[in-house]
Amino acid sequence: MIAAEDGPAPGADQICENNAYRAARAEWHRNRAAIATDGSIRMLHEKFAALYSARTETDQAV
Repeated sequence: MIAAEDGPAPGADQICENNAYRAARAEWHRNRAAIATDGSIRMLHEKFAALYSARTETDQAV
């Protein structure tokens, strides 16, 4: 059993790195959607941004 004073749970640093990566990818897709000249490309980037954002929020809640 890991005591609270031993620090974060194993793998917590990996979750933080993954969340940072997904947050950056979500922002990148939002930016691409904002400058897209084609509606289908805009929608694609918006969907990817939503997926990355949702996954980041899900991991933060765990």
